[in-house]
Amino acid sequence: MTLRPQWLALFLAALAGGCRTTVTNSPPGLANAVVTHFEPVRAWDVVDGTRHAGSIVRFQDPDREGRAWYSVRNEHRQEVGIVDVDGRAWRYRPHEREPEWLGTGTVLASAGRILAAGPAATLVEVDVEEIAARPMR
Repeated sequence: MTLRPQWLALFLAALAGGCRTTVTNSPPGLANAVVTHFEPVRAWDVVDGTRHAGSIVRFQDPDREGRAWYSVRNEHRQEVGIVDVDGRAWRYRPHEREPEWLGTGTVLASAGRILAAGPAATLVEVDVEEIAARPMR
């Protein structure tokens, strides 16, 4: 019995279509990852003259006093950067994998760099709950 060329091609196509390989990748060291919980403890509005430039929320590890960071948010409540406890500022850029490092300074100066606020910008403390309750613009 001989196979016609069209039957052979159909048989090979069906055989190739039935094979599938799945590859799954995970980041290195994922098994050793530790989940930590940070709580919002303080919040400020960044005011640049008459303009509300954004806000800052301090998140702190409830188990370790010195472990904290600052979330910098624009006027639409979107997190646009972070400042660590040493004053190092990073700004998130759309479609970029890594944040842009802007420099080091006070929390106000670092947040001002992220929000493009002027040097005369000030901080006005507000309740954390008030920041969370603000409507999205």
